Amino acid sequence: MTFLGNPNTFADYPLDKAGFRRRDGAWMAEALAHDAAQLAVFRHMQPFCDEAGVLWLSGHARDAVCGPDALTLFLGVDEEGRPYFAADFTGDLESAPIAGLGAFDDMRAAAARLPARESAILGCAKALFEWHAKHRFCANCGAPSAVTDAGWRRVCAACNTEHFPRVDPVVIMLPVLGDRCCLGRQKRFPRGMYSALAGFIEPGESMEEACAREVHEEVGLTVTAVRYHSTQPWPFPSSLMIGLICEVSGDALTLDNDEIDEAIWLTRDEARAALSGGVTLAGGARAFVPPPLAIAHQLVKAWAEAD
Repeated sequence: MTFLGNPNTFADYPLDKAGFRRRDGAWMAEALAHDAAQLAVFRHMQPFCDEAGVLWLSGHARDAVCGPDALTLFLGVDEEGRPYFAADFTGDLESAPIAGLGAFDDMRAAAARLPARESAILGCAKALFEWHAKHRFCANCGAPSAVTDAGWRRVCAACNTEHFPRVDPVVIMLPVLGDRCCLGRQKRFPRGMYSALAGFIEPGESMEEACAREVHEEVGLTVTAVRYHSTQPWPFPSSLMIGLICEVSGDALTLDNDEIDEAIWLTRDEARAALSGGVTLAGGARAFVPPPLAIAHQLVKAWAEAD
C-alpha cells in the first residue's frame, strides 16, 4: 500500500481491499479459514478490545464466537498476505468464548488509544456495519435486501436493485483573516470547546461553494478563497470530512443560533495555546479545540504552525 502522510485518524488505510475477490465465495471461505486470518468482533458498531487494543481473533473463531450466519465483512489483505475480517456479534457476551477477555468499546474512545493502522481498519468496519443496519430494505421497492460481495453490496431479491455503501461528503473549514482564525461552538460541545465550522455538501455544489455557503450561513462571513488541506474518513456514521482553510473578507460575525451558539476569533499564538491545553479569553473564560482525533484539530494546527 502507498501511504500519503495523511495526518488524520481513520485515514491511510493499511490493507489492500482486494475488491476483485469480493464476489469469489470460495476464495472468501478459504481466506476466513486461513491460519493467519485476523477477525475483529463488533457489537452495535463497537469493537471488542482488551487493554492493549483491539482483540484480533483467528478467522476460525468466527463460528464459535459469532455464529456461522453472522454478518461478516472482508476488510482486505495486509502486506504479509493475511486476510482481515470483521463479524457482528449478537449473542450473550457472558456465555461467549470471549467473555472475560475484554469489552466492546466506544469507537471514538478506542480510536484515541489504538495505533493509527488499527483505527483505520476498524473505522472502515464500523461504517460498513452502520450502513447494513440502516439499509436492510430496498430503497426502490421496500423488500428486504440480502448481503453479498463479502459485505460490500446488498441485492434486492424482489426487484434485483443493487445497493452499495455510500459516503456523505462534509466540508469542514477554518475561516482565517490575516493573523486570526474563526472558531465556533455548538451547545452540544463540551464546555469551552471551539471547533472548525462544518456542513454537508448539498446537491449541485462543489466543495468550494459548500464552504462559502456554510461559512456565510453559520457566522455571516464572506469567503474569498479556499485552500484544501486533507480529508478524513469519519465513521459516525459514514462521512468524508473535507478539510479546508478559507480566507474571508471581514470579521463581523452574524450567528445562526440554530447551528452556532458562539464564535470567536483567535490569533496564531492563541490558537497554539488552545491546541496545547487551552487559552484564556477576554473575561476569563477558557477555550480549547477538539483533540488530535478530529480533523478540526489538524486544521487549526496546520494554520497556527504555518510560517
